[in-house]
Amino acid sequence: MAARTPGGKSPGARSPSVDGGRALRAPRRLVAAAASAVVLSLAGVARADDLQQLELAKTRFDTGRYEEAVRRFAAMLDPANPPCERGATDAEGKPCRITDPHIVERARGLAAAALVALRRGDEADAYIEQILLDNPAYSPNPALFQPEVIDRFTAVRARIRARIEEVTRQRAEAQRAERLRAERSRDDERRWIAELARLAGTERVVVQRSRWIAMLPFGVGQFQNGDDGLGWFFLVSQAVAGGTSIVSALALASYQNVDVTPAPPSQAGMPAAQRVDVERLNSRIDTAAAVNHVSFGAFATLVAAGIAHAQITFVPERVSVRKRPVPPPPPSFKAAPAISLLPGGLYAGVLGRF
Repeated sequence: MAARTPGGKSPGARSPSVDGGRALRAPRRLVAAAASAVVLSLAGVARADDLQQLELAKTRFDTGRYEEAVRRFAAMLDPANPPCERGATDAEGKPCRITDPHIVERARGLAAAALVALRRGDEADAYIEQILLDNPAYSPNPALFQPEVIDRFTAVRARIRARIEEVTRQRAEAQRAERLRAERSRDDERRWIAELARLAGTERVVVQRSRWIAMLPFGVGQFQNGDDGLGWFFLVSQAVAGGTSIVSALALASYQNVDVTPAPPSQAGMPAAQRVDVERLNSRIDTAAAVNHVSFGAFATLVAAGIAHAQITFVPERVSVRKRPVPPPPPSFKAAPAISLLPGGLYAGVLGRF
């Protein structure tokens, strides 16, 4: 039988009782019905079987059958029982454990209120402690609980304040560590994306080298190997030496083709005049021949040295990196839940922004 306060009220009931505490006043009945409607409208989040178990026990609580309500709350909060299976359950012969955190909190609060009504304060305090330690910010709703129950919450909160503060501190540290971990994860992801963008924005080009090209003169082999300094040296020096050899050869040929026969006398009795200075011509021939020999030898030496150097320092392939366009990232998408109370029911949805 439900215990009553000296004023005739059941401490755990939602309103003064009539005929054994079974009737509720209309305003509080409407509040309870509205709360149940909100919970049922969010049934897509909570497990339907958990809600069923809670409603079965809550029906006993609302009608003042506190002993039976306490037994049902204890069974659904017992960690030894298996989790409730989805779908309809046998209310009498198949006890199960609810797992949805919000429903667990509601069940503990109703169980504590029923135990306060039964004058079993120590057992009620155990449920209240669990509620406050799991949710230090929890505050009982005056529209749903009698003042005796709210006073019990206040007394228990004052008694375990140190434990609540410790739990709050530990959770704050855990949340901070989780935020740091999430930030590090985001930083790692940003670095990974930046590296992918860098790799995607560059192209590795491999150019194969040829030893046949390395045998060409004028520094071609050095330019192919990427040694531009020696390439320009061999190009200029071989061009100068080769050009000098060609010019000296042409000069030598022109000197050798000079007609050195004496010119006919201009008057009778006069000796024949010499057309060119033979000694000077011979000197020029000797000079041109010497310059031709030296320049050609230098040219041949430079060509041989350039080819030998290009073959010794031959690089089989050349690797280069060139840029290529990277497509811009896709626009960000942000979404947030939206809940609206409209005539005819409670509507939930998601608002997104592209």
